[in-house]
Amino acid sequence: MKISNNPMLSFTSRNNPVPDFKIKTQKGELTVKEFTIEDAKNRNDLLGLTEFFVKGFMSNTEDPKYTQFNNEKNKQGYLYKLNAMADYYGDMFKVDDGNLTVLVAKDSKGELAGAVIANTLNEAGVHEKSTCYIDSIAVAQEYRKNKVGQILENKAIECSKDIYQDVFLASDNLAVGFQLKNGFRILDYTNPAEKRVIDKINLERCDYPDYITFMDKSISPSDTPWYERAFKDD
Repeated sequence: MKISNNPMLSFTSRNNPVPDFKIKTQKGELTVKEFTIEDAKNRNDLLGLTEFFVKGFMSNTEDPKYTQFNNEKNKQGYLYKLNAMADYYGDMFKVDDGNLTVLVAKDSKGELAGAVIANTLNEAGVHEKSTCYIDSIAVAQEYRKNKVGQILENKAIECSKDIYQDVFLASDNLAVGFQLKNGFRILDYTNPAEKRVIDKINLERCDYPDYITFMDKSISPSDTPWYERAFKDD
């Protein structure tokens, strides 16, 4: 699948723009650019990015919410899921607070090799303006084990380090090892404050702990952990 190139497009993340950069891999060099609001207005481009994420999720999970689409007989269900996810991603651009960062890595043919979406944490009613949320990350199978995911994730975090104090993500259980190596830690369900935020988010997700592990990482240490700040106005 291809994403169109347009050198005149503006940065997606107005508060934390990311200049184009290269990633060298064993399979060749990748070019990383921001996927912009103008890209998102093109339904085909948005669907292309969405399909890349969905196929990435399908290949790296045991969650039937995604594995069911590996059955070719469920083509209509897959198309419905694809369009629903595209609407979800499209809505992010519509309500962007200036901190949305979407990076796509493409090979020399313009094919997607990796992508990441980072935004201000506002997941299932848990909002924390000083916490970055890694919403989605995927790497094409042929480019895995080339540190593409790590580089994309870290670039999305690095570009907003002056805005956020922490990073939160919901990792597929099969990817926990990768996130641990990248400095994340598993939220502690025995800690009442962490349990509260886990339970709140899982009310909507309903995939913890069977398929998902909640994880976080500190960018700028704070006296009050993000999972306590998220409920300070309750």
